[in-house]
Amino acid sequence: MESRYGKLSPEDQRVFNRWLKANAIVGAIFAIGFLAMALAGMSSVGPRDVEITSSAKVSSVPVSERRSGSMTHPAPQVRQKPF
Repeated sequence: MESRYGKLSPEDQRVFNRWLKANAIVGAIFAIGFLAMALAGMSSVGPRDVEITSSAKVSSVPVSERRSGSMTHPAPQVRQKPF
């Protein structure tokens, strides 16, 4: 069974080869970028994360409340405009 590539003219084959190489290069650039972002994300541990993971005592207070420093949050107040 003959492929479509074999039926193309030599000029069309060269154009197709250039298109294929260009797409391979662009795909490789994206893949390298994604890999770099993944590696950078793995090694970016902030000081808060280190402090929390290194503590031996686990608190029942959620992490978000421990970071903000307040134990209770006031209820949001809705202001209505007079008509």
